[in-house]
Amino acid sequence: MSREISDDYKTFTSFLERYDLNKHLENTDFIKSISSQHKKYFAYLTCIAELIHLKEIVITPKLLDEQILFLKESCSDIGNAFFSMLHGAYKPSRLMLRSSIETFMKGFNLDQYIDITTEKNLYKIFDTIKALNFFDDKLTKTIFNDIHQKYGKLCEDTHTATELNMQHITALNYFPKYDKNEVEAITKYISELVSCYIALLTLKYNAHFHKMHHRNKEILLTNIEKSIRPLIIGIQK
Repeated sequence: MSREISDDYKTFTSFLERYDLNKHLENTDFIKSISSQHKKYFAYLTCIAELIHLKEIVITPKLLDEQILFLKESCSDIGNAFFSMLHGAYKPSRLMLRSSIETFMKGFNLDQYIDITTEKNLYKIFDTIKALNFFDDKLTKTIFNDIHQKYGKLCEDTHTATELNMQHITALNYFPKYDKNEVEAITKYISELVSCYIALLTLKYNAHFHKMHHRNKEILLTNIEKSIRPLIIGIQK
């Protein structure tokens, strides 16, 4: 190992020893954002955990094992997006949000669209999903379109479409980083995406939603749009 690499490695390990997020926790805007993201992430974890439990006791026999795997991965993607954002890795955070949409769509639609896990053409995947019977009504179509629109925006990061999609990290001592605008944008993505995911899951598995623990049902309901809640609990306007 060259002296330059050895010296830089010593600097790197020293950086790791001093790595600290505590200074961000003194920022009230940062605290507000991570509280909001934590609330959504916890709700999504709760939703998936309840579906897994109901499947284990054979209350959701139509929920395939492979669907569970993809839904769990979607939840994991949200967690990774949250974790990356905490450190200031904003582009990786948005890439994980994009991945969460892909894994959610696979887990949610696999029972009706069996080729979704092998199809490589993303345009075809979204077109096929949109044509499924579940998305015929105005509400589910609106939720789907909202997710699809966000997917398109997040794809710009994958393809580094503009300078806005670049982060220009030239050294690891950039981290941990806090940028108010970046954090608020990711908070909005997480909040709206998770709200959509939970709304679709509780609509599709509505009979099973009513078999969940009452406190968990409350957690899910408070994390979706107010206008949708009466439909979930079965109260018609």
